[in-house]
Amino acid sequence: MSLNKNDFTAQTELANAEKVNSNLSEPLLQEQDNGETVIDLVDLFYALFHKLHYIVLSVLIGTVILNAYSYFFIKPTYQSTAKMYVVSASSDSVVDLSDINVGSSLTLDYEELVLGYPVLSKVIDNLDLDWSVTKLKSCITIENPEDTRILNITATTTDPRDSMRIANEVMDVSIKYLPDTMSTNAPNVAERARLQETKVAPNYGKYTLIGALLGLVICCGIIIARHLMDDTIHTADDMEKYFGITPLTVVPENQLLFDGVEPEKKSVFKRWRA
Repeated sequence: MSLNKNDFTAQTELANAEKVNSNLSEPLLQEQDNGETVIDLVDLFYALFHKLHYIVLSVLIGTVILNAYSYFFIKPTYQSTAKMYVVSASSDSVVDLSDINVGSSLTLDYEELVLGYPVLSKVIDNLDLDWSVTKLKSCITIENPEDTRILNITATTTDPRDSMRIANEVMDVSIKYLPDTMSTNAPNVAERARLQETKVAPNYGKYTLIGALLGLVICCGIIIARHLMDDTIHTADDMEKYFGITPLTVVPENQLLFDGVEPEKKSVFKRWRA
């Protein structure tokens, strides 16, 4: 059977169209078969790099906001520490090895009893505080340094004088209350609390760092999410990458095309382009 020129041309165009359709559908079928999406880290890096000015701005905004919040909305706190020495000696006041072991074990009991209701309520009455026992307990911490028989009574408040007064009063009340309750010798005062006018909180540097990290994470998250959700074709390279087709030419849309064109011709030209 012989084919004329028109039939051959039609078959050639049909074959080219089928080839183009197969190239268009191949990446889509491959993505459906695999069931997963591959993220190009290089493209992701360039997407973040192109928005670097937004990232820097977000870091600065987060830094300013958290720093201002810590400065204006968080009250500064102060600490004072009183030290009490736990003693467990025999009646002749000779401290032997057994006394030392007993004294070390008693520190755990002291930690619980010092923060008990009898001691704290007495402290409130003595200092004439308008506080509840729960509030006072939240301001006091008891610490027993390792391998010692010393109890550190630390008070943390927004007033340095209140911190000093509370720490000393808790120690004084405990020295009188604990021996009668536990039937042991009274602890000794190792060190009375002193006035500390240096703030322990808030830490402005920490809040500044947290604000910078939050701004960085939020901004980068938004940029990455928008980049991954963007499925439009922006350049000729995107066309070749996703569909395997090399465009013959690219016609940019430029306002300069309309410069110097009369208004009535410009409207006709726009309708022709549409």
